[in-house]
Amino acid sequence: MAGMLNITDSRTNAQHQISIRHNAILASDLKKTTGLRVHDPGLQNTTVVETGITVSHHDTGLLLFRGYKLQDLWDINSDFEDILHLLVWGVYPSSEQRKTLSRQLATAMLEVPDVVFQTIRALPKTTSPLPLLMAGLSASLSCRPEMIPASTNPHLYRDPKIADHAIIYTIATYAVAFGIIRCHRQGITFTSPSVDNSYLENLFIMAGLVDPSTGRPDPVRLSCYRHFGIFNSDHGMALSVFSALVTASSQTDPISCLITATGAAYGPLHFGATESAKRALLHIGTIDNVPSFIEGVKQGKQKLFGYGHRSYKGMDPRVQPMRKLVCDLKLDSASNPLLKIAERIEQVASEDEWFARRGLYPNADFYGHFVLSGCGFETDIIPAAMLAQRVVGIMAHWREYMLTGGKLFRPSHIYTGEEEGKLKLHLGQQVKMSEENENTPLLLPYSVFTPSQKRLLILTAALASSFSPFSANIYYPSLNSIARDLHVSSSQINLTITTYMICQGLAPAFMGSLADQAGRRPAYLLCFIIYIAGNIALALQHSYPALLILRAVQSCGSSGTVALASAVAADVITSAERGMYMGIASLGNILAPSLGPILGGPRRPKITFPNPLGTLRLLFHRPTGFVLLANGIIYASYYSVTAGLPAQFHELYNLQDLGIGLSFIPAGLGSLFSATVNGMLVDWNYHRVKMKMGLPVTRDQKQDHGDFPIEQTRLQIGLPMMVFLSFFATVSLTLVFLISLFITAAYNVLNVLIVDLYYTTPATAMAANNLVRCFLGAAATAVVHPLSSQWGIGWTYSANIMMLSTLLLPLVSALHGHLYMRYPDSRWITPGDTLPIAETKPIPILQTTLPCTSPYLLLTIDPDVQYGTTSTIVLHWLQSLRADCQTGFLYENPKSEETAVYIPPQPPKRSHHRYIFLLFQQPEDYNLPECYQHILPATKEARVGFNPKEFVEVLGLGGPLAGNWFYVENGGDARNEL
Repeated sequence: MAGMLNITDSRTNAQHQISIRHNAILASDLKKTTGLRVHDPGLQNTTVVETGITVSHHDTGLLLFRGYKLQDLWDINSDFEDILHLLVWGVYPSSEQRKTLSRQLATAMLEVPDVVFQTIRALPKTTSPLPLLMAGLSASLSCRPEMIPASTNPHLYRDPKIADHAIIYTIATYAVAFGIIRCHRQGITFTSPSVDNSYLENLFIMAGLVDPSTGRPDPVRLSCYRHFGIFNSDHGMALSVFSALVTASSQTDPISCLITATGAAYGPLHFGATESAKRALLHIGTIDNVPSFIEGVKQGKQKLFGYGHRSYKGMDPRVQPMRKLVCDLKLDSASNPLLKIAERIEQVASEDEWFARRGLYPNADFYGHFVLSGCGFETDIIPAAMLAQRVVGIMAHWREYMLTGGKLFRPSHIYTGEEEGKLKLHLGQQVKMSEENENTPLLLPYSVFTPSQKRLLILTAALASSFSPFSANIYYPSLNSIARDLHVSSSQINLTITTYMICQGLAPAFMGSLADQAGRRPAYLLCFIIYIAGNIALALQHSYPALLILRAVQSCGSSGTVALASAVAADVITSAERGMYMGIASLGNILAPSLGPILGGPRRPKITFPNPLGTLRLLFHRPTGFVLLANGIIYASYYSVTAGLPAQFHELYNLQDLGIGLSFIPAGLGSLFSATVNGMLVDWNYHRVKMKMGLPVTRDQKQDHGDFPIEQTRLQIGLPMMVFLSFFATVSLTLVFLISLFITAAYNVLNVLIVDLYYTTPATAMAANNLVRCFLGAAATAVVHPLSSQWGIGWTYSANIMMLSTLLLPLVSALHGHLYMRYPDSRWITPGDTLPIAETKPIPILQTTLPCTSPYLLLTIDPDVQYGTTSTIVLHWLQSLRADCQTGFLYENPKSEETAVYIPPQPPKRSHHRYIFLLFQQPEDYNLPECYQHILPATKEARVGFNPKEFVEVLGLGGPLAGNWFYVENGGDARNEL
């Protein structure tokens, strides 16, 4: 139907006329005439080719193959070769032409190289057919480089003879790969094809779909599969064909196009719909569940696969033949419950106006699964079995596109993202789609909560965390009274604090692990159940042993909330804001020790619960262990003061319970002031260091610290606070304020650092922190009163000052150096990077943060070498170096003569190895022993079998001061081989 389309542009009132041809307009005419583009997501209403192969008249349901009605081709029992010859070469074949084509296909099957068999068999039997098909087809193409136009002739397939030969070989290759795959997955023997068999006979024989007694395919199954193939051979611009044409538009070979089509066909919205349909039927279970399932479909809660088709307004004309094939295969609902459910679905849907109004009827996929299952194909290989038929249409369209000089597919798009300068993406950050427009790329927010919601969440967590220290400290003013009531000594009553703090350290180790795995809510629920039970029991007890035990139970419930508060903060807050918000999160832990005694009189503390093994590992991690120990010492120092205050204030100032409680107010004020000011100071310093290093600071995205010196950044604030700790000596309210101020500051800084280091498992990390601090705090509370009685207050707290002097331990984690490196053609290397072998030459550029005052010895090894049948280590470089005092760049030490010259990385082809660079401090009397002189030449014999551990011990190098490592990948031949 031809004509003209008249368009009036309302923006300019311009009139345009565009020619209509075949009931369509050319997008190029529209652009040329009006300057407009066509936006058609999914190409739902767009034609992309003119073809003489197939057509579907959607209104009438008429299907034509090269002008032949599909029903006529069905009625004359057309075979695979008939349809192939008709669609590809445009002529229905004679008997002789059919036989010739069948022989050509079988001969091509025999020419498929053994590498296809070897490639598929090398993969696990449980592998999906999709990657197996792609691997098999790729293996076949690798043996036929002459088929690749980019390697031979860009216009290779404009020659019909070459194109025809490639088509035959591609179809044959697919059939062989399909047969090998099914045999491999089923664990049966592959049978080679025969030139005396038709294509489908060979397909069934190669796939093992034969009668064991005759070795021949079942004639009924073979006939049904052949008839199914008539309707499935082509369906216009279905996705498998269209995706192949997109690839073909670059003038590439048919096997590459078939690989593309294979990936498309396996999607659940194409041939994979048969598998999805079966899963849906299995999910329904019985016919009694069909009505509720249909209601779910109508409400958009369920997906009904195999229903409706974009090409047909009414019933899919292929459904009736499919039903006939179901009958021919003697499939009935009595023996097949899934078929019974499918028939019930069709019955219910056909009586429902909702489906009729929308033109939703069963399509060929709805019953196609039952036909192909009846032919002997397993569910997950059905898409591949369907593609073995659709390959006919794919090759027909490929040939037509090649010989007609089809254009390169290059659609445009409408950009909806940010304008220049409004958005910056940084390496390692994730990308999401905005909620307003799914086409707009944005940085993935670290949290979906607003700032107000974050504050409320963290304040709630802080409130929950206050129960642990509140329960511990509300007890202090009443220690003297409780000791009198229970007729025990002050040392004995202090043991209730010790048991409380031991459980306070153990319980978070269990609760932190639980929270990081099961979530925060279950952990909170468990904490408060135990805590409430402990409180009720404490209210009813009247003996010292019961008090001792129930204080531990109370601690087990409440103490887990301290670690959970830090975990909640880490869940919603980035590193850029963590200083301030961690201060808020710690308010409960900070204020409760002061408010508890004020409200106290004489009552009780805390709780916790299960599993510490993952937590304990952090104690032995070198930098983290020092930080945890320092934090524990701070905590123990604080509790050695607060646990001793009640007895000392009573003795020195004759204060009673209320007065002792009020004396804790300065401690609360100091903690509150510290939490507020110190958090802002920590955040300021974090921003300052980031800006100094030229790194971006974002408040709503996760920070990837990488080589960012997070330890130094946090400790720059913590260290000055710690230094002041050494100045408190007497018990006065002013010094109580100062002690609380600076101890809280140092404690919070180290808490922030711990969460920074373990932001993915903050509850576990804080549990380890609680374990150390509470154990040390328990020890401090247990000994402070006996020591005060034995030594006196002065000597006891002098020992406390000595203990605080060990707070320099966290600086050990800041003293380790970094080894930065890159090659001239590579970026700066982060440990664990993968580099192509081409980028790893010549000698790398090295830079370190270590002092320039002494020489260093660099050791480079490859630990992944297979030498003969032995795994061994190869030495690649031994070099004495010095560091430039201004830049930190390492250069060759001019005083050193004994070096093992650098050998570039050289993993074998198609493999990757690790290359480890270790930097040691070179001893002053360094001299390479005679027993190691043999490693200096750059030969295989000299460098293989190197023992780095033994080398380091013999030379007395100690531990490495810095290091780096990376993978090198070799996709081709190795160069510079030893």
